[in-house]
Amino acid sequence: MIRNERILVILNPSSGVAAKDTAVSFIFRKLRKHFNTVSLINSNSPSHGYEIARQSLSQFDTFTAFGGDGTINSIASALVGTGKTLGILPGGSGNGLARNLNIPTKWKQAVDILIHGTDSFVDAGKINGKLFFNVAGLGFDALISKKFNQESRRRGIASYVYISLKEFSASPSFHVKINDNNSTFEEEFLVLALANFKQYGSKAIIAPFASPTDNLLEMCIIKKFNLIKESLYISTLFNGTIHKFPFYKSIKFERCEITSLKGSIPYHFDGEYGGEDLTHFTIETVPSCLKVRTCFLEKGH
Repeated sequence: MIRNERILVILNPSSGVAAKDTAVSFIFRKLRKHFNTVSLINSNSPSHGYEIARQSLSQFDTFTAFGGDGTINSIASALVGTGKTLGILPGGSGNGLARNLNIPTKWKQAVDILIHGTDSFVDAGKINGKLFFNVAGLGFDALISKKFNQESRRRGIASYVYISLKEFSASPSFHVKINDNNSTFEEEFLVLALANFKQYGSKAIIAPFASPTDNLLEMCIIKKFNLIKESLYISTLFNGTIHKFPFYKSIKFERCEITSLKGSIPYHFDGEYGGEDLTHFTIETVPSCLKVRTCFLEKGH
């Protein structure tokens, strides 16, 4: 059965997909059997992917990001508020948004979701005007994103873990004032994650109770802890029980202001370093703004 849709696949050539020519040929042949119009194009950078999508809005109905979380963020950002559909073919190391949407992390299997999946609207978030769809954050995880993006020669979870362990003991706590429109309070933290979905990627579940359809974001705060003494709790990040970690707490909110009380703080959006360390952050939810193609959303999302 042919879907009455025009589909554009935007490929990041520097993603982790090994045989790109073979991948492009496979995708084109398979999609051509199910869609009226199929086009594929390479992007040179996330900003280029964004421009391709924006300039093609009138020519296509579904825009598929084939790459990692940075590629997906850029194309999703171009589609917010347009009613156009975002498709995902995972090609990165963490594949956080794909995992949260129950899209197979193997791109060949994910092609079937483009063909047979259904569309749902999800929320997004903004941090200082930058859109994020999965998880943004301040502090240690942003510092790791900064070093991973700027210094690591090799992509992948192994490099990320190596940099994390290397930097953990030297990382400071960050001291901030938070105003979430209901209250104002101070916090000292190692990580402050701002979650729209539950997991970062690579099965690391930072916000077990986050939902992309409740018009809220979840602020997840982890205080500095002794890695050796508390090592038994590390498993809670991967089994969905991090809320039982004694140095963790979470708060749901629509909008908040965060001001540093001691120096500038690195931040990231969907794993991409924000470009500079800052002292003030405005975070807000953008309700039901993006249509995505998936097989289903789990109950509670």
